[in-house]
Amino acid sequence: MDLVAWADSLLSRLLDVGMQSLLLAALVWALCRYLPRLDARTRAWLWWLVAAQMVVGLVWHAPVALPLLPAEPVAAQMAMAAAGDASPAFTAAGPAVTVTSPTASTQETSLDAGVLLLVAWLAGVAVMLANTVRQAWQLRRQIARARPCRNRHIREEYHALGRHLGIAVLPMLQVSDDIDSPQLARPWRPVLMLPAAALQRMNSDDLRMSLHHELAHLQRRDLWWAWMPALAQHLFFFHPVAHLAAREYSLAREVACDAAVLADERHAPRDYGRLLVKLGVSTAPSPALAGASPTFRILKRRLLMLQHTASPLRTSALAVTVGIVLLGVVPYRVIASSTPVAPVAAAVPVAATPVAAPVIAAQADPVAVPTPEAAPRAVVVAAARDMPAPPAPPAAPAAPRVRAPAAPTPPAPPPMRGTWSIGGARDGDAYVLIQDNEVTMAGHSDDIRIARTLQQGKAPVLWMREDGKQYIVRDAATVQRVKAAHAPVEALGAQQGKLGEQQGALGERQGALGAKQGELGRKMAAIATERASAALQGSRASDAETDRRLDALAQQQEALARQQEVLSRQQEPLARQQEALSRRQVAATEQMQREVKRLLDDAIRSGKAQQL
Repeated sequence: MDLVAWADSLLSRLLDVGMQSLLLAALVWALCRYLPRLDARTRAWLWWLVAAQMVVGLVWHAPVALPLLPAEPVAAQMAMAAAGDASPAFTAAGPAVTVTSPTASTQETSLDAGVLLLVAWLAGVAVMLANTVRQAWQLRRQIARARPCRNRHIREEYHALGRHLGIAVLPMLQVSDDIDSPQLARPWRPVLMLPAAALQRMNSDDLRMSLHHELAHLQRRDLWWAWMPALAQHLFFFHPVAHLAAREYSLAREVACDAAVLADERHAPRDYGRLLVKLGVSTAPSPALAGASPTFRILKRRLLMLQHTASPLRTSALAVTVGIVLLGVVPYRVIASSTPVAPVAAAVPVAATPVAAPVIAAQADPVAVPTPEAAPRAVVVAAARDMPAPPAPPAAPAAPRVRAPAAPTPPAPPPMRGTWSIGGARDGDAYVLIQDNEVTMAGHSDDIRIARTLQQGKAPVLWMREDGKQYIVRDAATVQRVKAAHAPVEALGAQQGKLGEQQGALGERQGALGAKQGELGRKMAAIATERASAALQGSRASDAETDRRLDALAQQQEALARQQEVLSRQQEPLARQQEALSRRQVAATEQMQREVKRLLDDAIRSGKAQQL
């Protein structure tokens, strides 16, 4: 997969996950808003799941398909596939005409918009990562400058609290001059740092509550779980839901630790509230957890939540969490209710072999009809709006009739079959390049006939019309440069053809599976009819056998449906690659048109183009 296709795939996932996260965040917000007594621990998990959905949805290869949209008609899908084809090929009696359809020339930049957005996303992630690295370096310096706590009273209180909470290995207790509130830092080899300046103002109860709060973080493993909301913020720095989920998760996490302190029943809520006010507002560097609140708004919400420390039943909290997981965390994609027919994105050859009406002469030896020679293969570059409709199917041969011998008619010149009349360039400008039995042009079929009359044997010739004047170029170097300018467009068309073959093969497999599903459906309908007839006759002897047969057919139907889903997922990356190749072909076509224009103008200025 090239860069453009990869960028389109990643941006599509970012958009899909962003939309799904809006729905999930709205559901979690409604639960927290209308269930005020929902405990903080459950709230923290709900907001953590919102962040997890964003990260998992971005890396999930194949989202779950939800058939909620109405099925599209097959005819509409085929029409869309035909309209979206970037390089259709029409084959008549011999030559093939390949048409490259550029879009309007309003796209001034040759860079793909998806690649530019990818670069912007990577730059934003890099900025977020640099800020995290800076905070981690700051925390590392604080830990390095901290000193072990030598206060005997504090150490005894710390170890007694650890035994009370059942913590076997306590974090290293240190004192730091660089912090304003107690902090638990580092998921691995954690360190609990106390502010040196605040220790003199904290009494025994305040110290015990502060230590209990930080050790509650340790018991909950908050330093490890906090990486998921942080990662969501880094990957979706542009999305408000990522920042909302990280903020609400942080608040609910702090409130859960506050509730753990008050659940010890050794401290009153008003005493703990006064401690929160004393600690004030202080932002800890990441990764670290501070007892203080990061903002005054968070401090106010923590104080208000001290009044709602009662928790609902554990079973109800678990049921809410499981429901949220099932409804929103698993990445999904809304699709049509039935498996659509695989779009044929490749060029579809249309055979149109003319059938001449037989003429039977009166004499014994019929007049031999000359066989026209093979016409050159034409590669036409023009706008899609100028492309004519495909030729009508040949008429049925007329009934033979006998007529008198006539004088033999001289054979007509070989027809240019397979050359379609396509609108030329703007202001009537056009060009035709004939080389090695191939025609590369931008103009009308009449222009090919003009250039054909100017060709000398099999020598290449370049005819052009500019500003109402006609020119002929026989310079081999100029002809080769014009031919080379079309090479990238033709190469992209070949790539699209190969992708189209792969899509067609998958489509054939899907069609075969659909036929099997239809056959199984007819069998199930026949069994149901037999069962209804037996019921009308009052017979129940075959109910068990009928149920067994229906169950077997239903299992086969389910297996075929799973195979269809797998094939549909395989079609998706091919369709994205086709779309990326189409955009690349548009850019290549615009570049080719500019290059050909420059070469033709140089040929006129240098005298290599002779005016006719």
